[in-house]
Amino acid sequence: MKLLGRLSLAHRGWRYRLRVDPDGVRWMCGVLRPGDVAVDVGAYKGGYMYWMRRMVGGTGAVHAFEPQPELAAYLRDRIRDSRWTNVEVVQMALSAREGTATLLLPASTPSPAASLVGASLPRGPAGYDVRTTTLDEALDRAGRTDRVRLIKCDVEGHELDVLKGAARTLELHRPFLLLECEARHLRGHGMVDVFGYLERLGYSGSFFWKGRRLAVGAFNAAAHQIEGRRPYANNFAFVPEEAGR
Repeated sequence: MKLLGRLSLAHRGWRYRLRVDPDGVRWMCGVLRPGDVAVDVGAYKGGYMYWMRRMVGGTGAVHAFEPQPELAAYLRDRIRDSRWTNVEVVQMALSAREGTATLLLPASTPSPAASLVGASLPRGPAGYDVRTTTLDEALDRAGRTDRVRLIKCDVEGHELDVLKGAARTLELHRPFLLLECEARHLRGHGMVDVFGYLERLGYSGSFFWKGRRLAVGAFNAAAHQIEGRRPYANNFAFVPEEAGR
């Protein structure tokens, strides 16, 4: 059973690397080094978390956040099967403040589309209350003082709030960012607001397109995010300006 658990996580990791997001996973693996600290916001079933743990090794650490209880339990089981002692799964949603919020889903089962925003979900989605905290507070509670090297964030339209709740971490640690952002997921603001927030903090952005990284200034949602068409650019790499591109 433990072997099946390890194989399940490895299968998902390789699926992400080869099919789901080969460019993003490749870039992330190139950034991380043994001993680093990585953060996975919106971990789902661990496709990115698998590679984070492989790259940081036994001397590094991974903090994964997943608000859906079934998925958090699934990840903990896979971590236990893999005997990873340096991966922590926190069953909580990250946001701009601590409290509670309604997590919306397209149905009553766990979903990668679960969202605190729900802009692209059908009317009358299922939902339940979840606890929220900020990344800054979560890392403080974990006693994490060494530098966070990378943050991956996939929160279906809640990116700006997550980033605002990580302001101290972004300022002090200057992590690399792998950020999913889609115009259809946002409500009350646009992608330019998300990108502008990071640019004001001294980050330069790029997106993955046909095997290349292009400057975020060349991004156009009308051309690069056409639903049902491939390629589809929804993952963005942000690098602190002092680290170069």
